[in-house]
Amino acid sequence: MRDIVMFGALLGMVPMAFMNGLVAFLFWGYTTVLTPANYLYGFMQDVRFNFIFAAIALSLLVLGKTRLSKEKVTLSWAHWLIIIFFIHANLTYFFGFTPNPLAAERYENFTKGFAFVLAVPFFVKDRYGIYAILIMIALGLGLHGVVEGLKFIVSGGVHQVSGVGNSSLNDNNLFALGMVIVLPILLFFFNTLREKYARYAALSASVLTILTIIATNSRGGFLAMSVLGVWYFIASRRKGFAALALVVGVVLVFSMAPDSWFERVSTIGTASDDQSFMNRVAAWRVSLSIGLSNPIFGGGFSAVQNFWIWDQYKDMSSIFAIDMSLYSAKAAHSIYFQVIGDMGFVGLALYLFMFYSAHFNRKCIRSKIKKSGRTDMVWAVDMADTMFLSLFAFMVGGAGVSLPYYEIIFILIGLLATLNTIVDKKITSGAQ
Repeated sequence: MRDIVMFGALLGMVPMAFMNGLVAFLFWGYTTVLTPANYLYGFMQDVRFNFIFAAIALSLLVLGKTRLSKEKVTLSWAHWLIIIFFIHANLTYFFGFTPNPLAAERYENFTKGFAFVLAVPFFVKDRYGIYAILIMIALGLGLHGVVEGLKFIVSGGVHQVSGVGNSSLNDNNLFALGMVIVLPILLFFFNTLREKYARYAALSASVLTILTIIATNSRGGFLAMSVLGVWYFIASRRKGFAALALVVGVVLVFSMAPDSWFERVSTIGTASDDQSFMNRVAAWRVSLSIGLSNPIFGGGFSAVQNFWIWDQYKDMSSIFAIDMSLYSAKAAHSIYFQVIGDMGFVGLALYLFMFYSAHFNRKCIRSKIKKSGRTDMVWAVDMADTMFLSLFAFMVGGAGVSLPYYEIIFILIGLLATLNTIVDKKITSGAQ
C-alpha cells in the first residue's frame, strides 16, 4: 500500500518539478533527507528518488528555467570556503592511503551529498528560498522525529530508536544528532508561522522530536540537547517562550524517559571507566597520529577503520595515554578527529573555519539590522539564530560521533552566508 501511495505521489511530484526549478531542487533535497526507501517494502523501494529530481533540477538550471535564474549568483567567502573544502576532500581521496576498501564508497557518498550543497547558491537567492530550504529540512528530518516519537509514546516509553537504515543517520547516536539539529528549526516555525494549526503542528513535532532523542538512548544526543536548550534560552529574543520550552523539555525527560535511559546518561560522569568511551579514545589517538604524520592530506576517507593503517599508527606517541593492545580498528567517533584522520590538519582548519564563517555571518546580520534600525527585518535575525543554533548543536554533539560530512550542515553554513548578502542588499536599497 505504501508503495502505491508513493508511486501516486511521484506521478504528481515529477510534473511539479518540471514546472519550477526550485521545486525540483527542494524535492531533490527532501528525498535525500527523508530517505523514502526506508518506509517502502515493494516495487518502489529501489527507485532513486533523489537522482530523478537532481537530474530535473540541474537540467532546468542549465536551461535557465529556475526561479530567479536571471539574477546573478553571489558567492561570499564562506561559499568559497565550502568549495575549497570540497576540492581538498577530492585531493585527500586521490592521495590517501591504499589499499583502503572503504574509501571509494565514502567518497561517492560525500560527492553525492556535496552536489546538492554546491548547487544551493544557484537556486536560493532570496529570503523565500532560504525559508523553503528550512521547510524542506523540517519536513524531512522532522518526519522521522514525529514517527519515532509517536512509537515511543504508544510503546509506553519502551521503544528504542536504532536509526534510519541506508542513510547518514544509520545508528542511534547519529540519529539523535540529526534530531537535535532539526529541533531549533521546528521551534523557529512555531514562533514565526501565522496559521494557528501550522504552529500547533510545529510545536507537536518539536515535542515528539524531544521524545525521539530520549528514545535513541544516546548520551551524546542528551548532551547536545541539553547544551542546545541553554543556548536557546541565552540567544532567544523571546525569553519567556524559551524558558517555557526548557521547562517542557525537562518535564518530558523526567516523565517519559525509562529507567534504562537514566542509567545510561548517568555513566557520562564516569566515562573513563566506560569501555565504549575508551574505544572512542583509542580511535581518536590513531586519527590524531595519522593527521600528525600526514598534516596536509591525512590518510583518506575512513583511513582509521582499516586494520593495517590502525596497526601502523596505534603505537605512535600521543596525548592519549592508553593501552592500545585492548582495541582494534573502528570509526573515529568524532567529527573533528575524523576530519584530522581523513584530511589532515589542513582539512580540519578549513572545516573549523567554515563553522567560524557561520558565527561571523550571524553576528554581522544581527549587527547590521541593529545599526540600521530596520525592525521590519527581525525575520533575518530569527533565521540566522535558528541556523546557527542547529550548527552549534552539531558542533557539540558531533564531538562523539562520526558524521563530519553531513550535507545539512554545509547547507546551513552556505545559507547563513546567503542571508548575510540578502540583508546587505535590503539595507542598502531600503527594500523590505
